[in-house]
Amino acid sequence: MNKPEAQEDIVRLATAPNPVQAHIWEQALREAGIRARVVGDFLAASVGDIPGLYPEIWVYRDDLARAEEVLRQGQETSGQEVEEEPED
Repeated sequence: MNKPEAQEDIVRLATAPNPVQAHIWEQALREAGIRARVVGDFLAASVGDIPGLYPEIWVYRDDLARAEEVLRQGQETSGQEVEEEPED
């Protein structure tokens, strides 16, 4: 069986409470050398304030453990709680 392309092998790392926090986390991950992307950060603007539409941080599966550690360290520093996604 062929290994999936790196672009296809991405996973949801966490859900942020708001777009600003999502982009702060994305920047912290990038500074740590982790490729990350915010998904859904403009949904609230297009459909209003509907519960459950929060921005998500997605990373490559190979970077997941390191990315979780970066967010965990940031949480300890700021006191901000990170809602990590359960493993499948």
